[in-house]
Amino acid sequence: MADNIIKEEILSFIDKASSYDVIVLKTVNSTNSYIKKLTKDDAPHETVVIADKQTEGRGRLGREFFSPEGTGIYMSILLKPDKISLNPSLLTVAAGVAVCRTIKSISKTPPAIKWVNDIFLSGKKVCGILAESTADSKTGTINNIIVGIGLNVTTPSSVFPGKLSDIAVSLFPENTIRNKIIANIIDEFKRIYDFCDKECLIEEYKSYSCVLGKKISFTKGGETFAGIATDINMEGNLIVKLENGKTITLKSGEVSLGSENFVG
Repeated sequence: MADNIIKEEILSFIDKASSYDVIVLKTVNSTNSYIKKLTKDDAPHETVVIADKQTEGRGRLGREFFSPEGTGIYMSILLKPDKISLNPSLLTVAAGVAVCRTIKSISKTPPAIKWVNDIFLSGKKVCGILAESTADSKTGTINNIIVGIGLNVTTPSSVFPGKLSDIAVSLFPENTIRNKIIANIIDEFKRIYDFCDKECLIEEYKSYSCVLGKKISFTKGGETFAGIATDINMEGNLIVKLENGKTITLKSGEVSLGSENFVG
């Protein structure tokens, strides 16, 4: 049975109180790029673009997000900062929690978040999140935030190219179609950015963390550092105690975990 992405089915699963403008595409270069073009025509708050396939899917640091046809969820949500309750800087955190809640509802394997935007199952990446913004050219004020979510649903490991086959995984949910998963993520995300208390959000985000208490390494200013990830603050920043005893706050970037941290 084909698991086709169908707008009407997604809308039938979404909370009826929602006002999303859903656009479903067969193929697109990138849902984030597509929705960014829509902002030039003043696309409304809560526009959602979903594609069955991306030819130029993007992750953080300019990396490609492998997006084959028929097996994944590739979606972007457009939000206007003045129409949401949550601090826009926490939208990546909010999206991560929304995806984890959804995964927990359909998978026996618990999800984990690798700060700040990667979601893992059994030590392999199942989802990536990319938040971008557009600003007024005159004032520099942010007027749009685009949150992109790429989730491997039924992509076989044999299909992932090169080294991805060793580090990526799919959900393979039982008796759950992509349309329902998409709707669940949208509903959970909206509940968070409209109603969730920041402190509660951070505590839930921390509960999914596979980084806290672990030895990590990261690069800052061209230099590599190592230390223990000790906390995540109310802005979603990672607190790291370095090997020299000093404490540093990471606002962005990427951290690496040794393979021993994923054992078990």
